[in-house]
Amino acid sequence: MVRIRKPIKVLCVDDNSLLGEALEINLDLAGGFKWLGRLDNADDLVKVARVKSPDVVLLDIDMPGRDPIEALEELREAVPKARVLMLSGLVRNDLIERSIDAGAWGYLSKNDAIGVIAAIERVAHGEFVMGPEAEATYLAR
Repeated sequence: MVRIRKPIKVLCVDDNSLLGEALEINLDLAGGFKWLGRLDNADDLVKVARVKSPDVVLLDIDMPGRDPIEALEELREAVPKARVLMLSGLVRNDLIERSIDAGAWGYLSKNDAIGVIAAIERVAHGEFVMGPEAEATYLAR
């Protein structure tokens, strides 16, 4: 019997439109994903997630507007099945710890973005993920 897998629904929250376009293209090429779009900030994250029901939310930590970590905390309550993977150019222990404490399922540096597709899959399947740069920073504390 062949099992048909539902595509992993991905929502991106990042103010970098080029990054969003690149992710959308790469997820489309990889197959098995459904791109739900990109938000420029975390202001409407919870409202959009309630409507679109993402499996994985890629969330930048350094954007204008609402504090992304506060939005993550609210998202965890409002849409508990959505798993958040932090994807940021800022890799600092305080940010990693705050993200994990708020309910993030992982933390990737944008420098580690080559592994983002595998990280999305792992997070979607319930695995905590930390990219090499974030892990080295976190362990060096």
